[in-house]
Amino acid sequence: MLEQAASGLTAQEARVIAREAYVFGLPLVENYRLFALDHLPDSPHFRPSNTWRHVSRLVTPEDRDVVTPNSDTLYSEACLDLRGAPVIIETPELDGRYFCIQLVDITTNNLPYIGTRATGTSPGRFVVVGPDWKGTMPGNLHGVPVIHSASRFVLALLRIGVDGPQDVPVVAALQQRFRLLSFSDFSEGGAQRLPDIAWPPYFDPKKDETLRAFEYVNFMMQWHRFLDSAQPVLERFARIGVRAGERFDAKALPSDVRAAMLEGVKVARDDIRRTPTLYQGWELPDPKVGAYGDDYLLRAHVAWNYLYANSPEEAIYPITHRDAADQPLDGSTGRYVLRFPREALPPARFFWSVTAYDTRTRMLVENPLQRYSLGDRSRELKKSEDGSLSLFLQQEAPEARRMENWLPVPDGRFYVVLRIYGPKEEALRGRYIPPAIEALSD
Repeated sequence: MLEQAASGLTAQEARVIAREAYVFGLPLVENYRLFALDHLPDSPHFRPSNTWRHVSRLVTPEDRDVVTPNSDTLYSEACLDLRGAPVIIETPELDGRYFCIQLVDITTNNLPYIGTRATGTSPGRFVVVGPDWKGTMPGNLHGVPVIHSASRFVLALLRIGVDGPQDVPVVAALQQRFRLLSFSDFSEGGAQRLPDIAWPPYFDPKKDETLRAFEYVNFMMQWHRFLDSAQPVLERFARIGVRAGERFDAKALPSDVRAAMLEGVKVARDDIRRTPTLYQGWELPDPKVGAYGDDYLLRAHVAWNYLYANSPEEAIYPITHRDAADQPLDGSTGRYVLRFPREALPPARFFWSVTAYDTRTRMLVENPLQRYSLGDRSRELKKSEDGSLSLFLQQEAPEARRMENWLPVPDGRFYVVLRIYGPKEEALRGRYIPPAIEALSD
């Protein structure tokens, strides 16, 4: 069937469509990582859908579930199976503490948020409904907010703010009070028995330049109801065998079509990794993050670099790989300072942090202090007499007077993410540009 789909295609058509389909599908493949962790029997995190997995400690360099993880919050994660009936999320009293539940569909678009900013910190219930459900809400759920998803599976990512290591036990106890409830608990009749799914073993698309990604695109597409406006694009993808729920076998393609598609994949990967416009060395978040529409290239770029980025109104993530002289940040050859003038501290309603990551692994940096970020909750930070704040980014420890403001970096290239939780208006409107990171001279 795949060979028939590709028949009549010129090599140029196959190349163009493969490039477009890879950009479209890469976020779905990246998104599959947590689905695989949850559902593959040999995974250490294997468990039923609609069950929280709580990580009751701050993330360290050993954690490899997602790229560019934060060390500001405790994480919890669950895969919501919405094929049969809705799922109810129950949240406890948070007494004003920052938290958010980010609901991510198959394509990595964000659904409406639950959390301090969006819904407050009082106890609450929320109903998450998939695209196939046609039932009615029972009386005991009337008035409960309903969140609609076009995906049959949704990732729920819970983040709860942590005010330093001493606060971890308190937050870990709060995690246990978040509940996922079955719709059958509120309605007559038992839970619906759903067909089992053969989840394919996970592979890392960043390490693979073959056509294998399309096998996973086809698998993931079947769990999403795409808008009518996307149908022309999907029909074009079908010409190279990229179809929801169908088997993709690259070996069945004519050799010239297969070669052309491989060229298209290479172009797509180059496009996804291309550096966007920088401001003082920083890539500023696009306002469409989390609600991408048909900007598939932006969606792929975000998935490649910082999968599960929050929507801008929840948090923004300026990111930089370069210093003020437009040179790559490199801990093996340089020492750096990020100096915030008093009037240019990150404009956050909740809190902010600065974190360094190894460019090669996109993970946190191992260091003897086990210090992975600095920010406005770092109690020992020292400001200058003029109210400015300088953070020192280097591999080796600085002189004693700078130790409290030292953010360790790797022995090699690294990048820096500034997280602003609850960004104020100037940050949302792009009027706040972080200071350039300056190289220190010997």
